[in-house]
Amino acid sequence: MSIERELLQDTPLVLLNFYKLVSFCHYAGIVLGTEEKKFAIYGHASMGQAFHHSDSSHFSLSRPLTHDLLNFVFSGFDIHVVRVVINDYKDNVFYTRMFLEQKQGDFLYVTDVDARPSDSISLALTHKVPILCVKSVFDAAIAYEE
Repeated sequence: MSIERELLQDTPLVLLNFYKLVSFCHYAGIVLGTEEKKFAIYGHASMGQAFHHSDSSHFSLSRPLTHDLLNFVFSGFDIHVVRVVINDYKDNVFYTRMFLEQKQGDFLYVTDVDARPSDSISLALTHKVPILCVKSVFDAAIAYEE
């Protein structure tokens, strides 16, 4: 059974909204959630740069960030990000799967890849695709307080 079938048919999912980016001196976080509950995924301060530049068509950095590089590769091979699923949470670390499609002639190739939340969520925002979370992960995540 593919991970897509397992996640999308057999596991309850929650559709998330992106609320904001929080940046601090040595780390950054992205706040996701629903009206009822929000949670933050924290990472290196460079994650803040990735999200700051994820909605612009150009970047002013001297070198591309990881999500920029992935965007270039996806564009070059006509690969489309379809959705991102936050599928696990262990030892205060979130895990995501990024679902991709590529059409070649009459064939549609679909796959999913393990990806860091900072990259996959940046790409989801850039491509305006859904960010989903496995309900058990959503329930286990510590609520974000202002």
